[in-house]
Amino acid sequence: MPSVPVESDPDGFYGRRASDLAIDDDVARVIERYVSPNQRADFRRLLRTLESPWANLLLSGRSHRFSSGTPAERERFLLGWAHSRLGIKRQGFHAVKRLVLFLTYAKALEGGVNPNWPSIGYAAPQPRAPQANSEPSNLSIECLRPESETSLEADVCVVGTGAGGSVIAAKLAGSGHRVIVLDAGPYRTADAFTQREAEAYDTMFQGHGVLTTRDLAFSVLAGQTAGGSSTINWMTCLRPPRWAREEWEREYGLAGVASPAFDSFIDEVWSRLHVNVDESLVNPSNDVLRRGSEALGYRLGVDYDVIPRNASGCEGRCDFCFFGCVYNAKQSALVTYLPDAYRAGARFLFDTKADSVGIEGGEVRGVEATFREDGRTIPVHVRARTVVAAGSAIQTPALLLRSGVRSPGVGLGLRLDPTTALFGEFPTPIRMWSGPMQTIVVSRFQDADEGHHGPWLESAPGHPGLSALAIPWSGGRAHKDAMRRLDRAASTIVLVRDVAEGRVTIDAHGEPVLEYRLSTRDRRNLTRGLQEAARIQRAAGALRIGSLHLRECSVGDGSSPIRGAEFDAFIDRLGRLGIRENGVALFSAHPMGSARGGANPKTSAAKPTGESHDVRNLWIGDGSLVPTAPGVNPMISIMALAARTAGFIRERLSHGP
Repeated sequence: MPSVPVESDPDGFYGRRASDLAIDDDVARVIERYVSPNQRADFRRLLRTLESPWANLLLSGRSHRFSSGTPAERERFLLGWAHSRLGIKRQGFHAVKRLVLFLTYAKALEGGVNPNWPSIGYAAPQPRAPQANSEPSNLSIECLRPESETSLEADVCVVGTGAGGSVIAAKLAGSGHRVIVLDAGPYRTADAFTQREAEAYDTMFQGHGVLTTRDLAFSVLAGQTAGGSSTINWMTCLRPPRWAREEWEREYGLAGVASPAFDSFIDEVWSRLHVNVDESLVNPSNDVLRRGSEALGYRLGVDYDVIPRNASGCEGRCDFCFFGCVYNAKQSALVTYLPDAYRAGARFLFDTKADSVGIEGGEVRGVEATFREDGRTIPVHVRARTVVAAGSAIQTPALLLRSGVRSPGVGLGLRLDPTTALFGEFPTPIRMWSGPMQTIVVSRFQDADEGHHGPWLESAPGHPGLSALAIPWSGGRAHKDAMRRLDRAASTIVLVRDVAEGRVTIDAHGEPVLEYRLSTRDRRNLTRGLQEAARIQRAAGALRIGSLHLRECSVGDGSSPIRGAEFDAFIDRLGRLGIRENGVALFSAHPMGSARGGANPKTSAAKPTGESHDVRNLWIGDGSLVPTAPGVNPMISIMALAARTAGFIRERLSHGP
């Protein structure tokens, strides 16, 4: 993000450097505070390598320090790393690119505005009157905030307040059981949401928004706040398909999930979240998918459809919903199941990390946790005869492993719904961050691969930081040019139901490590999805289309229709580039399956009911339990499975210890 000399730069956009915004200090802070010790050591080695004449002689054939090069030489050096056949060099490039570009465009300075935003057509959220959004009393929760070492007793301790944990807490508290709920994230509600991208990632996402797979290939988005990912997701509500439920029952022994009885759990969740299509307004970004599908002759309700959303009273005011809904219109767990649980008597501790589950004689005894506030750490001991691990598919297996639950199935089965994207630029402004985030889904190609592993397509609200880290970098000027055109771009994301399985392990400090590598079929299906997305974008009138490959892969001049021959060449280039780790931007917002339910303890962490194979009265209550990816955005699937698991727990509690 250098200063670039241009003939006319009235707003100073091209002349502004990342360091003018103190991004160098911010990157140092992130590395020192937010990443694991191993990642910190890797980053330091990277910086030392860049400055080592001997290392550069070995790696690039020239003996010099990076900092001593001219701007042009430094660009060529970085591009050499970006395009290298050595995965370790691509990893190093990605590590720097993501942090610098995200922070440069997402960071809000004093006054809540980034000086780059006006230049790219992005308007900061409007200031809100403090009294206008005070939390309604029927939604607020009075949290416990220990002042000293604290011991508590309950029938049930639920770890996590996301989609699964919230449902279980509400149902068990509603049945009269004493419930304590712990969450490592903060209790933030509508009146505390700032609607600023960098601040939201820092305070509401796991890993402060910089969570990745071990090899850095995937950026992983997962909530760590009251309501979990349901508070910061894109409100897509899709029922688990019949074929997925039949697979769970047939191959993993989850009895009844393909029956009408399970339909009732789905219907219950659907109703509580006020899911509907009336508020699924189609903004310009989603309209690209609809318009392109119509132009290609695709059928509404068969090939593509309107997405139901858990919305009540949005009125299209969704520009910053990704960072928490300030209107309480997003019917997330934050405003539904968590208040339900609280009104039924559940007690809540936020900013409280579950360190381990207490286990004696093969049965749970409670949870050892730590409350953190203002630099203080306070031990919290919860004695409970039932524990529900529901801290996410990232944190739940880590908690089990820290607690000594070492059965072979713990951590296995991680699925990500691997995701990449295509940017299409149009003649008129799109502002993909404006309005409802996802309202059109294209499922036409999902059956193109056996087992429903083909791609499906949705839209994404690419706010400046997320867009900047995703858009390919082929030089400081080129990236600024692309960001300058951002308000005319629509982002179509490609998702696949992964064939591959990853694994969650823990490092020496007990923190989760995500091991994941795509299968050949997954790579092929992602490539097919990019090609189909390109056809849809061109049919919708895109004048320029580009993928997220580190090597330039785009078509069109941005001013005239894309000609057939050049488009065909672009489709062929997508196929040749394919998908490789750290060769294209990859994402996941759907980690699941890492403590899955199943009949075989060698391949699953929990019984089909959700109870641990190894520890009595230890239950899995979040997306970790999902045996295989459902092939749709998984929130409804997770909540319905949690409601089912709550029934088994309630039955166990009713019969005593």
